[in-house]
Amino acid sequence: MSRRSHASGFTLVEALVALVVLSIGLLGVAALQFTSLKANHGSATRTQAVYLAYDIIDRMRANPLAASNGDYNITFAATPTGTDIAHKDLIAWRQNVTQSLPGGSVSPAGSVSLDAASKVLTVSIKWDDTHADVSKTPASADVVTFSVVTQLSN
Repeated sequence: MSRRSHASGFTLVEALVALVVLSIGLLGVAALQFTSLKANHGSATRTQAVYLAYDIIDRMRANPLAASNGDYNITFAATPTGTDIAHKDLIAWRQNVTQSLPGGSVSPAGSVSLDAASKVLTVSIKWDDTHADVSKTPASADVVTFSVVTQLSN
């Protein structure tokens, strides 16, 4: 009588199928990780913009006479110059904006506008946020503008 022995274990085909399924799963996890990193970086950039906006507001509240005179008013395109405290604050603030936020097709910039009658202050900061949007390609610019509107006390 001959006995047949049944070998147990995996065949090569089964091992390859398992490897393909595992590879597809790992590619999905890698894509999810990449998307998460981009979104995290975009969130950190927006948080930095909030800090920068409140930085210039605090500088203006520390120098209320110059702030109420409109010495802090500046547009996106203007370059601050001068030696008084307000202009030194604007120069330092603009340098922080440029160094802290990502550039690209649009250079990071900030503007400050105070309505003298109502004492309503608007601080706006813009930068290129293409890197944070996973649906954008590097060639298509995604300019983000963050604005804070507050009122200076009399």
